[in-house]
Formats: sequence, structure tokens, C-alpha cells
Amino acid sequence: MSTIRFLRTFLAVAQGGSFAAASDRVALTQAAVGLQMRALETELKAQLFERSGRGVVLSDAGRALIAHAEKIIGYYDQMREGLEGEGEIAGTVTVGSIVTAMGLLSNTVVRMKPLYPRLNVRLVMQESSGLARSVQSGELDAAIFVDDSPQERKGMRWTPLYTEPLTVVASSQVAPPGSDFRKLLREQPFLRFDRRTPSGMRIEQTLRKLGLAPQDFLELSSLSAIIELVRQNVGITIVPHVKNADWANDALLRVLPLPGRPPTRLIGMLEQGQREHITSVIRQHLVQLLAEKSAGTEASLAPASARARQKLAKPR
Repeated sequence: MSTIRFLRTFLAVAQGGSFAAASDRVALTQAAVGLQMRALETELKAQLFERSGRGVVLSDAGRALIAHAEKIIGYYDQMREGLEGEGEIAGTVTVGSIVTAMGLLSNTVVRMKPLYPRLNVRLVMQESSGLARSVQSGELDAAIFVDDSPQERKGMRWTPLYTEPLTVVASSQVAPPGSDFRKLLREQPFLRFDRRTPSGMRIEQTLRKLGLAPQDFLELSSLSAIIELVRQNVGITIVPHVKNADWANDALLRVLPLPGRPPTRLIGMLEQGQREHITSVIRQHLVQLLAEKSAGTEASLAPASARARQKLAKPR
């Protein structure tokens, strides 16, 4: 790109007022600067300088060229930076998430920041139903949401991350250990998860399969709001057991599993193909964090299981 080099030299001459001053700025001899400027005048078919003593004065054409040269060099530098950073984990990506997965995603991004200081991840929270459309339209580079029946989306990648089983959650005030969830559902007000959502429809299907008709009291689209109302003993609910929610150790809650193999909802990540070299790294770190949390849960349950086995082994 000899013309780009010549334009850089031209700007140095314009700023310095002489070939000698420009030679120091662009690390060329004064003679080389002169040769470049004559070559540039030949290429543009215009006289750019008027010689005056030991310095040079810009001609009308030279003064007009300054703004064009600055723009051309600016565009060229932007293009070069973009190409150089094409495979680098840098720049800005926008990732959407449902509210229940935002904690995991946020923790993942925080852990990644020291490793990729030039990467900026913008997080957006939306309802599950709109996240896929936002990725397809290009508004989001990736998104984490519920999709129990993933479909083929051209130019995109869907990766299952984890499942969340449906479970009954009640206030510990009305549900002592060993409570019958069927009796609770018949007698207590029912806080229903929005039936317009995939999870709400799955809950409705489960109730029908179990032959249960709970006393509907409220229908909400916010899972966190439902759990808070359960804590306040407003009613009981059936909801997906959120991955990073420690309801079992909440003194105000009682978690009652559904019989048999409970239905689950699938949480996964959809990525735009254009930015996948960046979003795939976010996905890999998220999977690693999930594995660490799973290992930590198993380790914490191991001592309790050992104590239970010892208790059973004691002679009566």
C-alpha cells in the first residue's frame, strides 16, 4: 500500500512545514520524503506544494488533500485493526439470558475478565420466548434460554448446557418433613408459573398426568416472585428447580420431589456463527463453572451420605 505510506508522509510534511521535519517523523531521509511527494503528485496529477526557501507551502490542492488523506488513513487503520483482531478474543459481544441463568452467566464473565482484558461482554436479560429471535436477527451474539425441542437454525449453533427438574416447593410452615405433596396441592393455594411459557405448559401437562387439579390462586411469569410468595406462606407451587438455587437449605422452604422420573426443562446456548470464535469461549468457561459447581455439590453431599450409612449400620 504505497499510496497509504505516501499519504502518511504527506501529512507529516503538512504538519512539520518542511521535508526535513517530516523525515524525522516518518523515519526517512529528506531525499526519500522528496521522492515520495513527487510520486504522490504524479499519481494524483496535482501540484501539492509550492517551494519557498528552505521550507514548503501547501498549494490549494495540497490543503484540500489534508482532510481526504486523514479520512483514508483512518479507514485503513480501522480495517487493519479489524482484520488483526478477527481471531482474537477481544471486542464487544452481547449475550442474552433468562433471569434464572443470569447468575451463572454473570459469574462466568467475571471469571473471564482477567484472562481476556480486551473482551467486553454486554449482558441482556429477556424472556425465553424472545431470545432466539434476538439471536436470529443479530441483536444478540448469543443467548441462554429454555428450548425443550431445539430446531435446526441455519448458521447458528445450539448447545445443551443442563436440565432442571420440576419439583414441588412449599412453605416449611405448612409442609413438615415427609409431607404428601398431593394433599398439599389439594388443600393449599396454588401459585402457577405462566402457562404461556414452555415451562408453564410443561407444569400443566405434569399436573394432568398426575390427575391433580390444584386451587389456582395466582399465575405469575417471575419464578423468583413465586418462590418469595411461597416463603411468605401465600401458597405452594410446582416449578423448575433452578440450577443455582439452594432451596433445600432454605429454612423457610420445603422441597418435595415429584414421583418417579420428574419432567425436566432443557437450558442451552444459541450462538451466531459470525461471532462464534468469541461466544464459544464464553460457553466453554460456563460449562467449566457448571462442572465445578456440580463437583462441589457432590462433595458436600458425600459426608451426609456417609453418616446415613453409618447410622443404618449401627446394631439395634
